[in-house]
Amino acid sequence: MSIYMVSVGVCEISNMQLSRRSKRDISDIKSIMDSGNLLAGALAATPFYFIFGTPGVTNSAFETAISIRDHDWDTFGAAMMGSSSYTRSAILKIAMEREIFTYGEEQKFWGCIVELSK
Repeated sequence: MSIYMVSVGVCEISNMQLSRRSKRDISDIKSIMDSGNLLAGALAATPFYFIFGTPGVTNSAFETAISIRDHDWDTFGAAMMGSSSYTRSAILKIAMEREIFTYGEEQKFWGCIVELSK
């Protein structure tokens, strides 16, 4: 096992040894974050595709302006917030479980991740 000096948010943790399970969970968290970023990017691109990329809509600047005005921006905003919330919730779930089942500096590390994820 490796010994780490970590700074998480306002937490300073020294002489921490990560268990194999914690290392695996950190890898899972990185994967969740990457997936969340991909989802957010796809969601962000969707209205622009429907407004500017749909052949029937881009006939004139006037029709494009109407499409922009009529797009359901409230639902779009809710979807963007939902994807962020889902990512944060998935990370929080992992961190809370690790906080319960670890001890010492490793537990302190996961406690800091829990606080940052709330």
